[in-house]
Amino acid sequence: MNPWTDLTSAALLGTGRGFIPVPLPGRLNELLTDSAAEDRLLRTAGILATAQMAALTLKLSAEPVPAPALPENIKLTTEPEEMALLARIIESGQARLLAEACHLLAGAGRCLPPRLLPRALELGRQSVALREPLRQALGYRGAWLAAQNPDWKFAALASVESADPRIWDEGDVHQRSAFLRQLRATDPVEARQLLEAAFGGETARDRALLLLSLGENLGPEDTSFLAATLANDRSKEVRAIAATLLSRLPNSDFVRRMTARLESCVRSERKLLRTVTVIEPPPVFAPEWKADALEEQPPAHSKLGERAWWLFQMVSYTPLAWWEAVLALDPDGVLTVAAKSKWKTALLAGFRTAISRQSGHTAWAVAMLKRGGFSHQAAVELALTLTPAEADAALQHILADTDDTGLAAQIITTADFAWSLALWRVAQQKFPHWLAQCDWRFHAALLQLAYRIPPTALDEALNWPEKTPFANTITEFAAILEQRRALYQRFQAPGIGR
Repeated sequence: MNPWTDLTSAALLGTGRGFIPVPLPGRLNELLTDSAAEDRLLRTAGILATAQMAALTLKLSAEPVPAPALPENIKLTTEPEEMALLARIIESGQARLLAEACHLLAGAGRCLPPRLLPRALELGRQSVALREPLRQALGYRGAWLAAQNPDWKFAALASVESADPRIWDEGDVHQRSAFLRQLRATDPVEARQLLEAAFGGETARDRALLLLSLGENLGPEDTSFLAATLANDRSKEVRAIAATLLSRLPNSDFVRRMTARLESCVRSERKLLRTVTVIEPPPVFAPEWKADALEEQPPAHSKLGERAWWLFQMVSYTPLAWWEAVLALDPDGVLTVAAKSKWKTALLAGFRTAISRQSGHTAWAVAMLKRGGFSHQAAVELALTLTPAEADAALQHILADTDDTGLAAQIITTADFAWSLALWRVAQQKFPHWLAQCDWRFHAALLQLAYRIPPTALDEALNWPEKTPFANTITEFAAILEQRRALYQRFQAPGIGR
């Protein structure tokens, strides 16, 4: 019998004459002794609700009682003011702030207090981005609790080492992807073999996420699996990922086919007593190109014509080093040739995409950013292909060069790394202008900006306009800063400066 059903019936009938108390299993009934009928009914409801949140099913069962959680090997958070701060963050559902709190707790060798674990786990169920930092701050008790509730399975392995094979066997797709990336760093062959063995039984979404992990320590030994995936997978997204990874393997058949197509597009001509390089797309689309993830028709939103679209795709899937070798030029020289071409729009767009797909080509990204000639929005996307430190420096120049609040919103929402103090200073200088524009794109990004401010700048005052349509959001912004200040004051590990 479901206790909630019995309790609902009792509540509907009333607690007067004929009231039959709803029994609870085990020692829980001890909490209800010597209670008036009304108090007993309400207490029973409270116990059931608390037990449900804590993943405990209140019914007799033949299954053995779970073994208790292991004793914590890290310090619990027990100081009342610290617990109250964490409770306010959790009860208000601020997943991003809780993620930052969990990072700080883990860094200080501490974990969340037990009474906050059920609500924190429920927030983790709702927010994928919260799960990894939450796992770091659950401790043994939190992992034990998560194992009792299927909805919290994502955290059941929180106490398990990241290299433990159970992560691959029992974790969610994000944990398994992280496990593969970590294993790829030390044993890429074993990681690929694990993926190959499981690949056919995964959903298309999971295949796409897991296949991306092969980008870590990618090598020629991965070619056969990637080629088979490109040829046989049913998912267009998965095939495109396989093609992207193959484009990073210069000796693969995929690259040989792609460069062979481009070789026929590049030629030298004599013009006005000098030799110039001419690049133009093929005249017709060959049907066999579709096997290499090339599409004949451009998307409806594309401004490229058919031939330009073919050229763009070929360039985007070709190793950047090939262009340097064929033209005997550095990245800036190659881009100069492309900028003089009749097909420069397709070529430069293709190079930008290739840079984003092929890691480790900082010289290309820097050369492209210096050359410009494309929107600030495209510049931001290109900058974000760099390492965080390089991207930070590039974004400082981009922000300083424009007052566009839409661009500011794009940077705030997409530059998801720890901002340097220098980048924040540029944003801080522009801040009053952005607010004065009353741009609702910036309004939507404003609260995220509160999380971009470096910890060392949290104590600084900001200048707010006297009148603004964003008054309520500014109040929330200020509250987030205050809570972040309190988190760093309370939980930052000793010896780590703000």
